[in-house]
Amino acid sequence: MIVQIVGYVFLLVVWSFVRIPSLLSMQKNKEAAVFGGLMGVSLIIGSLLIARVDIPSTVVPFKIIFEPIGKMLLKK
Repeated sequence: MIVQIVGYVFLLVVWSFVRIPSLLSMQKNKEAAVFGGLMGVSLIIGSLLIARVDIPSTVVPFKIIFEPIGKMLLKK
């Protein structure tokens, strides 16, 4: 499992080091920042999933935020 995680991390890091400079050379700074952020998040989540760590649902924070708003709108 460790070899799989290291391989996954290596692949994403190499791909990021190839893609980000090419985006920066085309003067796409915002796209490079978004790409780097998404790759960082996917690196962390993917590594945890490969390690079979139970990750809580990403729906819960949105439910906590939007449920009171929805209830307020339905009362009106």
